[in-house]
Amino acid sequence: MPPVAPPAAPLPDFHVARMESLSLAGSGRSRPVRVAAELRAPGFEAAYDRDTLWYDAVRVGGEVHLVCPRLYDLRPLLDEVRADGRRLGRPRLRRSRRHEIARLAAPAEASGLSLAIGDWQACSGISADGAAHFAGLNASMHVSRNNRLEWLADWARFHVAEHGLEAMLVMDNASTAYPPEAILEALAPTGLKRAVVLVVPQPYGPTRGKTGKGGAKFLQPAMLNLARLRFLRRARAVLNADIDELVWARGDSVFDAAVRSPLGLVSFAGEWRQPPPRTAPPFLHAQHVHTRRGDWPCPTKYCIRPDGPLRWAGWDVHRPETALPVGLRPRRDMGYWHCRGISTDWKGYGRLKPGDIGPRDASTAAILERGLGTCALAGPPRP
Repeated sequence: MPPVAPPAAPLPDFHVARMESLSLAGSGRSRPVRVAAELRAPGFEAAYDRDTLWYDAVRVGGEVHLVCPRLYDLRPLLDEVRADGRRLGRPRLRRSRRHEIARLAAPAEASGLSLAIGDWQACSGISADGAAHFAGLNASMHVSRNNRLEWLADWARFHVAEHGLEAMLVMDNASTAYPPEAILEALAPTGLKRAVVLVVPQPYGPTRGKTGKGGAKFLQPAMLNLARLRFLRRARAVLNADIDELVWARGDSVFDAAVRSPLGLVSFAGEWRQPPPRTAPPFLHAQHVHTRRGDWPCPTKYCIRPDGPLRWAGWDVHRPETALPVGLRPRRDMGYWHCRGISTDWKGYGRLKPGDIGPRDASTAAILERGLGTCALAGPPRP
């Protein structure tokens, strides 16, 4: 009888986690491009992820889940994956629009995976199941790159105060402005019980051009589903919102509303908010008290109960990966403010234009003051 491994020591409430990835770099194989040349925006070639076969290999029960970008003609390579030298056979595959998840039956004692292509070989470890760390908690998930640390902290403080947020999973996508530990330091005094920063070094992927076509962003939806599998599937409820999006609600918190919903899900639309005229950057969430002229609703975001009726559905950016019932509409008693100045402008869109700033919204200002306190304008006013 094999020896029984001692139970793993509990992780610190605030810690950095890493993925067990496998890259095809140097193998002679790479992911094909399925975007027509005329639709590719400038920078497409440099941003496209040709080499990642899987982002992470996660132990869940008797299986290892490989969370992958779209595989295309790389799919047969997964049939050759070995665990500690033992061939595992054909995986069960779930394909989504921009990512795929392969499930491999692997022995419980397996410690690593490998793949050989001719004389080339690469290995990865197997990430442990991290769901216990978030079990029973109101949690949020975010893909973030170089967001200012005060933005991350203020986002946490607001949602702790307004909704009872208890835990955050920040998937840090190759930030260059600070190390991952700096995010934990910023989040520690916000009132959170737990936080994990997952280091994600792979390319985000090319965004769409001005025509609205030509994107190949595999990473974000893959990370949301890695979050679900590895960390958040036992959370009480999970909020999917970006760091520039502040969620408001009348009555129930967004987490309580999701738990009480028959589907275990609430979705809600957003409205743009802007800082006052003649305000100099860097901006803070609490300054976003003005509406945007000619505004239109921002796409929906959602909060979901992972063990609810939609527990089989994958998670995408604006909704779960399922055809939702016809009767489900965005809630009118909750929504989010899309803070236009909380951005590194990484897409190059130039989001703030003086002519767009509309009237001050007193309701927004009151809730921001309640959740974040009074805020002096950052920096001197513009002339």
